[in-house]
Amino acid sequence: MRMCIVTHEKKSKSELIRLVKIDNTVKVDPKGKERGRGANISMDINIFEQSVKKHLIEKALKLGRNLTEKEINKLRIDFTKAIDEKKFRKGNKPVTIKIDKDTFKKVISNKIKK
Repeated sequence: MRMCIVTHEKKSKSELIRLVKIDNTVKVDPKGKERGRGANISMDINIFEQSVKKHLIEKALKLGRNLTEKEINKLRIDFTKAIDEKKFRKGNKPVTIKIDKDTFKKVISNKIKK
């Protein structure tokens, strides 16, 4: 169990996005395996925005400075991508797409014609 730096809710690792400080820079760590000081945020963009507004990322990572607007924008983009990825592929399981036989035959015949 880990705790969100904004809401202080205890959740499993799969329900949080980890930010990590590496060489005085902050980046999103979607798999949670990067080395460095980490901070966890719930998978909600509104909670991320609260952490930016209250400077909680800087405090949790002991950054010693405020994040620049450019860094915040990059983190915001990476954070939303990480949310989408975690919701799409829970637990890094392979994705299975199910289609009916007729659709499959059409796709295959179009590939062969090309």
